[in-house]
Amino acid sequence: MNKISKNDQVIFWSAEEDLDDQKFHQVLNKTEHLEAKYPDDLRIHLLMAQALFALHESADAYRIIFDYREQLFEVPKYLPAVFHIVLENNGFMFAREFLPNVSSTQRLKWLAKIENAEEKYREKDRNDLNNKMKNLAHLGSLDAYKQVHGINDALKMPLKEYLTAAKLLLSDPFGWQVSKTQVLLELNAVGSGETIDLTWIDKNSYHLPLNELKPLTAYHVLIDALREIDKQYGADDPIKFQLLEKELFTQSSYIYPFFDKVIQDSKFWVKIIVADLFGDHLEANTPAQREMLGWIKQIHQAESFIKFV
Repeated sequence: MNKISKNDQVIFWSAEEDLDDQKFHQVLNKTEHLEAKYPDDLRIHLLMAQALFALHESADAYRIIFDYREQLFEVPKYLPAVFHIVLENNGFMFAREFLPNVSSTQRLKWLAKIENAEEKYREKDRNDLNNKMKNLAHLGSLDAYKQVHGINDALKMPLKEYLTAAKLLLSDPFGWQVSKTQVLLELNAVGSGETIDLTWIDKNSYHLPLNELKPLTAYHVLIDALREIDKQYGADDPIKFQLLEKELFTQSSYIYPFFDKVIQDSKFWVKIIVADLFGDHLEANTPAQREMLGWIKQIHQAESFIKFV
């Protein structure tokens, strides 16, 4: 285990043994002690989630796993247990994110479990499912905080119904692009092969095959901009670096999936962000640069709009 003392490593191993021996309260006591000292250690949180689930604190276990979903697949050892917790909490879309990260044999077995659980949910909780579909489809009428909650809640929908509601949201000309981006990334993460119509921040409609989309980190112009920020500020001004990096990822939620259309010059895009954040004057000397400044204005307009919803 990285960055953990030898004594605490022994405690962690002891907690793993307690889990095997079904001493779940002891697991919690030990992981809570370790969590206080190593709050960013994913393995501690996953072990805690397993103990909570065994003690019938299923919702708390799910919340822990959801909070660390970005790093989850770094620890393959825990995936079977974590997958079980997610599926028991009706996290159908979330559970599908596991499939690309396991062997083909395991993938088929897990997909069958997901589809079986989805069908049981449809039969048992039709009203709840219909409400979730309506909420996702009409998410654009809510404020930003409620939209974030709605996006997360929608992960507890079967893929078929999620996609049906998502298509309405994605084509909504008044929908918030940030929510649309999260839905597109989710559909990409679960490997949907559907084609959708996206009304983007420029109010134009685009016919997009979902299997042609990529995760954020696969767009080269975005990575080039991150490298430029690191090159200029990573070593000399870490605070400015963090601010610029955060702003770039915020903008990415509005730009996705048309990075190449918007960021035609990564270095100049970084200059735009610097000028925006720190009040520097910036001149556009080429048509491409003027176009990029126009995109920034559209992003700002979209940001302003959601504040008044």
